[in-house]
Amino acid sequence: MSERGWDRYWKWLALENLALAAAARRLARRGLTYQIIPVGMYGSRPVEELNRGLEPRDDAQHPYKGRFYWEWWYFDAQFDDGHRCVLELQWPNLTNLLARECTMLFNVYTPDGREHNNIVPFPAEMWRASRETCDVAIGDNTIAGYYPEYRVRFKHDNLACDLVFENLLPGWTRGTGEIMFGMPEKEQVFGWVVAQPRARVHGTLSVDGVERKVSGLGYHDHNWGNGFVPRYLSHWVWGRLTTDRVTMIFADVATSRRCGEIHIPIVFLALDGRIVLESSRAEYAVGDYVSDSAGFQIYPSRVDLSFAERDVAGEFSFRTSRELEMVNTLAERLPMPLVKAVGRAVAAPAYYRFLSDYRGWVRVGEERLELEGETHWEYMIIALKRGQIPGPGRRMPI
Repeated sequence: MSERGWDRYWKWLALENLALAAAARRLARRGLTYQIIPVGMYGSRPVEELNRGLEPRDDAQHPYKGRFYWEWWYFDAQFDDGHRCVLELQWPNLTNLLARECTMLFNVYTPDGREHNNIVPFPAEMWRASRETCDVAIGDNTIAGYYPEYRVRFKHDNLACDLVFENLLPGWTRGTGEIMFGMPEKEQVFGWVVAQPRARVHGTLSVDGVERKVSGLGYHDHNWGNGFVPRYLSHWVWGRLTTDRVTMIFADVATSRRCGEIHIPIVFLALDGRIVLESSRAEYAVGDYVSDSAGFQIYPSRVDLSFAERDVAGEFSFRTSRELEMVNTLAERLPMPLVKAVGRAVAAPAYYRFLSDYRGWVRVGEERLELEGETHWEYMIIALKRGQIPGPGRRMPI
């Protein structure tokens, strides 16, 4: 980028942050907790900057002293033979916050439709994580690596894996990777880095004692936070899709009433091994709510997305075809009648992962691609009551 171009870019960032500061002051006067967004959170950086990658520390542990500190490292893979897996190490056990435990998530989906979903608790003493790089372990279950290669080794009951994830795109995050809520000294944050937006995966996967060599495509990201999450987040949609040329990650994070019910949209797009867009200038529409398989909560079966910034644009429609996973966090520790009562009166938190058909297009410069296929996305409910359809909220002033 030319010197003049950089000057214009940083001027826009300065104006952006002045606008955010003004919005924060307005919210503060209304007595609300407000968001403080890192520099560079909204305007898409130049392509050269987008492709510079991450530092080892970005994917290391981000410990906070608060009693509501949490963190997880997530991987998923779609193999050429039809198997799929989801892998995660998590601190603490978010399904049982009263216990001193950490958790391994190890899910495998076979081509014939069998589902092996496992949330496995371990004593807190078995947890180990580095503050310098990605090196995390619960006993013999390990995640370790840095660009361009990570290795994941898990074992539980009838499942085992030893997988290598090799970057096909550089790591990425928005701004500093953290959104801060309230005053800085409170350290109420929500963090997200995508260390592997797209990865080549190979290794071994064992199901019911049968070990097979596998290869395919994968993904790795990392979330952390501090503070009582329902205080500042209400719900979110997150998903991604991968074709032979396109990699897209999308999310719409909705803050709580206390934080103004503001939506924070995010779109990441890469074409042919190069990141071309990060943007919060996106429109989401969700609808066609249906009951989950347990009759506990409702979720949207339709997500529509459109975005446009600079010379990049796109539109997509996602339609849920199957509920792959459902976690009712209250049911892990309360009897069902009480779970339903709490869900109606206070909140009914739940997590869903769906298989979804999609159709849409992207345009990068003069090239337009028509896309359709199958992918997965998730819906996380944190502070919605049972059966509650969230209102439209407000768009972030950008």
